[in-house]
Amino acid sequence: NSWEATYFDFTGETLINIAKEAAQLGIELFVMDDGWFGNRFDDNRALGDWQVNEKKLGCTLGELTKKVNRLGVKFGIWIEPEMVSEESSLYKTHPDWVMKIPKRSPVRSRNQLLLDFSRKEVRDYIFHRICEVLEQGNIEYIKWDMNRSITECYSKALLPERQGEVFHRYILGVYELYDRLNRNFPHVLFESCASGGGRFDAGMLYYAPQGWTSDDSDAIERLKIQYGTSLVYPISSMG
Repeated sequence: NSWEATYFDFTGETLINIAKEAAQLGIELFVMDDGWFGNRFDDNRALGDWQVNEKKLGCTLGELTKKVNRLGVKFGIWIEPEMVSEESSLYKTHPDWVMKIPKRSPVRSRNQLLLDFSRKEVRDYIFHRICEVLEQGNIEYIKWDMNRSITECYSKALLPERQGEVFHRYILGVYELYDRLNRNFPHVLFESCASGGGRFDAGMLYYAPQGWTSDDSDAIERLKIQYGTSLVYPISSMG
């Protein structure tokens, strides 16, 4: 995974060099993490703008995946489809698509807001954007991240007296999007991540049969995390 090696500061050449090292070590999968889309040069902007930044990569996504595959390594990408940055084309076009209580300022976490996945039009838009990306190359893995808690669970699509339905409708919407993507791209392995293991549950494992157990990647601390998770979940499901 490119994240802790480069954070947002990478080019296609940088990624290829990491993939070459991975191949020599016998690693089977290389993942291009956050920063490959839109104007995403830091965590203040561009979430929701799921278009490949070919200028940053110096090539198309299809060309990059081919270069990695030639090394004998599979290729994967990182996405955070439930989130949006206020500094993004998506938010500027559809500010009404976020979870927000009327007449109150939103709580911002990691400089991002939550898209209202209880609404079909929101899910449809994200589905088509992600499909356009996955159709560009031989992508065999997706890390689906969710890096903030759900707050202000309020949907503009429902009346005030029906807001108690939103949380349930939201997670059903997440499941629906997972299902549609799985059906359209059955060869892709989805790994769920919510700041690590925040969504390591049986419902999510139906759609993403692998979960990232924690963002704490300290080797010693991770032993306890992996062991504790293994008491409930099979080893094959633990990233």
